[in-house]
Amino acid sequence: MNILGIIAEFNPLHTGHAHLIRHLRSKTGAAFCVVVMSGDYVQRGEPAFFSKHIRTEAALLCGADLVLELPLSVSTGSAEYFARGAVSLLENLSCVTHLGFGSECGDIAAFRHAGKILSEEPAAFQDMLQHNLKTGMSFPKARYESLRALPPDESKEKPAADHIPAVFSLLESPNNILGTEYCKALYQLDSPITPVTIKRLGAGYHEETTAHQYASASGLRKAFLTSRDEEETKALLQRYVPCACHALYLEALKQKQYVTFDDFFLPLYHTLLYSDGAALSGYQDVSPEFSERLLRVFWQCSSTAELCAAMKTRHLTFARISRALLHILLRLTKDTAATQKEQETALYARILGFRRQAQPLLTRIKSRSHIPLVSKLADAPKSLSPLALAQLDSTIKASELYRAVLPGTCPGSEYTQPLIIL
Repeated sequence: MNILGIIAEFNPLHTGHAHLIRHLRSKTGAAFCVVVMSGDYVQRGEPAFFSKHIRTEAALLCGADLVLELPLSVSTGSAEYFARGAVSLLENLSCVTHLGFGSECGDIAAFRHAGKILSEEPAAFQDMLQHNLKTGMSFPKARYESLRALPPDESKEKPAADHIPAVFSLLESPNNILGTEYCKALYQLDSPITPVTIKRLGAGYHEETTAHQYASASGLRKAFLTSRDEEETKALLQRYVPCACHALYLEALKQKQYVTFDDFFLPLYHTLLYSDGAALSGYQDVSPEFSERLLRVFWQCSSTAELCAAMKTRHLTFARISRALLHILLRLTKDTAATQKEQETALYARILGFRRQAQPLLTRIKSRSHIPLVSKLADAPKSLSPLALAQLDSTIKASELYRAVLPGTCPGSEYTQPLIIL
């Protein structure tokens, strides 16, 4: 039985995502689809626009059978750490046969080739990478240039000649970068899971536009925020969101059940106000130089967007800055990350929701999984190791903050949130 795994954020889910799920299921002949999804905070270093529970329901409405939550430390990590954690979670379920993803490249042979090179890191690649970093290139740019300059005989597994241009372009766009990291993680874990990709449709990852038939998630978020009235919102939903999600999104937007990073500026400001450079440098993605600059500029800013702009330099991307600020806000330290990396990052699998027809899938996972399956938070201490429990606890606390910031709702508790069952 083929079981498809998809790693996603669905921030928010749109028609392009529905197309991805539908076509990957068809391409792999999957009986079931497992989505491993970021929770209330996403990889680009921001809180998710809609809560994980709204996004879980959207995924189930559009072809997913089971939605599992990525631990916070994984969902907000670099592309490499995000991919490694998510792939290890799917691998540890011991029943997923295919890993599917969308990409600008659409060429799985190129992804496998690039993933293998980055997994093995031959000497020529390492030398070129260090050289490029010393010239002042950002890490993503340095790695891309190193891969492009690698002599053909440095890799034992060569793509066909017509795949080589695709290999060189892989590390230029975010979805291709993630796809390469997924394949790299599969090689490192010696996983039997087969990667498969389909070409993305519509606007690119960084395009904040809805001029295409398929909008980007960032473009759709911006459009929702600037929508002038309910009729304009309905038109956006009609054009860019699957019909199954219209009522769900419309109600969430009417009730203002969404957030941006600016909504978290006051708690972030308060944290910075009582921190020094040494304390800040203990958080993930925060260097001493970053912390010194941050302490000089934060008091001049009145929003998270302003703070990110004030921190921007030639060597720091906005995503890197946002992740660092988010790690400070959520108190994710370097020591915690190092400990979790040693354990392959995904120490449990928490269920956010499932379709009733997926009961055979749940039974299969329960009998085969190498990591505990968490369906009820109150029971987690009975099955999780201390390290896994700490990982879950930090994810829960971050979600409690999200709930507290979410406009118009009583904070409540993660412990009282029921599973989404359709």
